[in-house]
Amino acid sequence: MARPLRIEYPNAFYHVIQRGLEGKAIFSSDSDRRKFLYYLGMAYAGFRAIIHTFVLMKNHYHLILETPRGNLSQIMHYINTSYAIYFNSRRKRHGPLYQGRFKAILVQQDEYLHHLSRYIHLNPVRAGIVQDPLEYPWSSLKYFVTKSVPPEWLNTKFILSMFDKHEQRAKHMYLQFVLDGIGHEKDIIKEKMKGGFVLGDDSFFEEIKERFVYGKKDPEIPLLRRLQKEPSLENIKHLVEQRVESNKRLQRKIAIYLSRKYTQKTLKEIAEFYGKIKYSAVSKSFRRTERKRGDSGELHDLILSLEKGLM
Repeated sequence: MARPLRIEYPNAFYHVIQRGLEGKAIFSSDSDRRKFLYYLGMAYAGFRAIIHTFVLMKNHYHLILETPRGNLSQIMHYINTSYAIYFNSRRKRHGPLYQGRFKAILVQQDEYLHHLSRYIHLNPVRAGIVQDPLEYPWSSLKYFVTKSVPPEWLNTKFILSMFDKHEQRAKHMYLQFVLDGIGHEKDIIKEKMKGGFVLGDDSFFEEIKERFVYGKKDPEIPLLRRLQKEPSLENIKHLVEQRVESNKRLQRKIAIYLSRKYTQKTLKEIAEFYGKIKYSAVSKSFRRTERKRGDSGELHDLILSLEKGLM
């Protein structure tokens, strides 16, 4: 069975997502949710897991989790196993509770942690459960913006400190930040997601790949193989310029096509790299080149030789 790529190191931050099997409920009552929060507290006590943000939905949950000891897998095994045993025992059920392994996205803390916390706190709004995120009782938002005292295992101060040194001003600013994000909270998350497992800028992504991806081998992790084979935008552009010297316009079209097909870069990142093109036009250019490739044997052969060169 294929395994997800797990990158673990001390003081890392993660966006953790766990979904119920086949979309079924993993929380059926407030008692279930309280028990799950109890296990978060136990993970803090036993494994030094620090929770910065949480929301418990009916069939999934989100966490921002910090691992001072670099022990993400150990923490999540404890939380998920403990809660599944409780849930199954209480309902006299058997079998798996979750839809596969948990998903963990590594987060660049200084730049994107507060955006991610907003995205998580607005989950009940996106789901149509409430219009005001503060009305949803099973998220950490109230601990950020009201006088509610957070549990020991929940750290609200780190994210609030990004807004103001004074706690009350920070709370006010954070609430406004969350409310202003309604309808747009996913934008920066989509824009800055890299490779499906990193939320951060290009330099952070390259640093993570350099430290934890290149040179590592594991046949059970498909993402690892794909990332190690992924060419850079610079390499693609250089190769195309070498092989397609006489036609600058064709050069650009093929380079954009290969960049879209063989890298994890976003449309915006590709557009910024090549310049003088909108990110929406990158997708259109890719589709046009794909159609022309199917109609022209000569173009197909040219692109095929470039693809072999990249690989």
